[in-house]
Amino acid sequence: MKTTKICLTIFTCFFLSLFAAMSSPNEGLDKKVDSLLLAHYGAEGPGGAIAVISGEGVVLKRYFGMMNLEKNQKVDEHTLFDIASVAKQFTSFAILMLEQRGQLDLDVDIRRYIPELPSYEHEVTIRQLMHHTSGVPSTDVLRLIAGLSLDETWTQQQEVKILRSYPHLNFPPNSEYLYSNGGYSLLASIIERVTSQKFDVFMQQQVFTPLKMSSAMVLTELPADSSFFAVGYKKEEDGYLPFSSMNDFSYGGGNIYASIDDMIQWSGSILNPTIHNPAFFDRLQKPQHMLDNGDTIAYTNGFFARSYKGLPMTDHSGGVPGFRSLLMYFPSEQTIIVYLGNLENSSFRSLCNAIAEMMFGEKFVEKPVVPRVAVEFVVEEVKRFEGNYRLPDGMELGFQLDKDTFWVVVPGGERFQLFAESENHFFLKAFNAQCTFIVSKDGSVDEMIWHQGGSNHEARRVAETVPFMEEEKVFLSGIFKPEGLDAQYRIVYEDDVLTLYLPDTFSKYLGFGESEMSHINGDSFYLQYLGVIELTRDGNGHIDGFVLLNLGRLRNVPFSKI
Repeated sequence: MKTTKICLTIFTCFFLSLFAAMSSPNEGLDKKVDSLLLAHYGAEGPGGAIAVISGEGVVLKRYFGMMNLEKNQKVDEHTLFDIASVAKQFTSFAILMLEQRGQLDLDVDIRRYIPELPSYEHEVTIRQLMHHTSGVPSTDVLRLIAGLSLDETWTQQQEVKILRSYPHLNFPPNSEYLYSNGGYSLLASIIERVTSQKFDVFMQQQVFTPLKMSSAMVLTELPADSSFFAVGYKKEEDGYLPFSSMNDFSYGGGNIYASIDDMIQWSGSILNPTIHNPAFFDRLQKPQHMLDNGDTIAYTNGFFARSYKGLPMTDHSGGVPGFRSLLMYFPSEQTIIVYLGNLENSSFRSLCNAIAEMMFGEKFVEKPVVPRVAVEFVVEEVKRFEGNYRLPDGMELGFQLDKDTFWVVVPGGERFQLFAESENHFFLKAFNAQCTFIVSKDGSVDEMIWHQGGSNHEARRVAETVPFMEEEKVFLSGIFKPEGLDAQYRIVYEDDVLTLYLPDTFSKYLGFGESEMSHINGDSFYLQYLGVIELTRDGNGHIDGFVLLNLGRLRNVPFSKI
């Protein structure tokens, strides 16, 4: 199934140049990392810094490449990088510190602290914000839908204002996990309300200074002295393009700048806590949050707690225009690997994984890849699987038998061959996806589960296909506005084609400004690039709007016809 993600692409080419080799007790690792950098990365490009920290101290530290190509400045121990979403662990740390002091309650409605937020249909708690289970929309996508430029100055006040303006949650709190930058912006504002201090001041006094992170800061305005700040870059065919996010001054989910030495201090406090006890840091990093359905999620207070090749690992990466960052903690080895870099399309995780392989390779367990084997199926048995099945996001998949070949048809009409792995389980060779048809005791089939990307999506059989009347297409044309947001969308019916025309932000940042609408069933349409919309009707049955069902970090966006 083809999917479109509203995000910037991370390429695999990453050019670095080695700046300085610092002495380390682990000379073997030093030489291996030096060889890795020299063998795989060219010279004179944007760079970064890497450190390996153990419970006994710094194992390795490297600087490489240029922090500012225009000024020919190399990366060094003073270079400040935008650590992007790695900042979320600091916000969580501050929240838990205040909870420990009795200054806030993780399980009360967040409107106790920010009463001007919308009266959501459900209560939202601080704990849910921390674990991305609140349903609060992510503001990066919300700004796009609102038609707001991502190149203009954006403040924390504007960040909270757009959340106040949009009165909907993505889903009932604690029913799902969905990453949200907006939720972490609200956490920072809660810290400000509780402490009567600006977030940057609180973090400086209560976190950075006690941990001896001497140059770390929350950036709330352009710095008076930018000589230590790395310039972000993006690799283009003809060189490196300066590509930075120094116009976004919202915080909580990002916007912390730090040097590699700052991150070494932070890593040391995780391995050997200095301002709190070990149990406090355990709470930051061990899976503990359970959804209402009983599932325990991997995200825990600013970290992902999971494993890498069988070894327990807690990590979080970060990415904003021009910068990438990563902190990987292997608790059983009491070792942390930190990467900070100023090239957007870089293979930073591959680099850190390679270092982990050098250190712990003998402890990693590679899962054997078991090839899928196609078996013959009985055509008469497969006929009962034919039909359309509706996924939770509104998309419908069609299943068709053509002689002795079984096909899945995706919106837009493209089809892919399915191969039987068992009587009711099929897989695709075109891309990594599978489907399982649920056969009831009486032999009927009303449910299908689509397996893709590590997730299982339950789909229900569509009983009948309801056509959309030709005359209604004319009445569908018009101007539509997303609820609570100041933007306009236009549907035009021309030459027997319905097209949704989008705000300029879409063409500027995503490369498309319009989306053709294909009818699925009844009032459901599939939009190229954007997924499924459901038309809404007033009491007289007239079309009065639509709902855009799934834009990744933003769901069920209602639009009204004006």
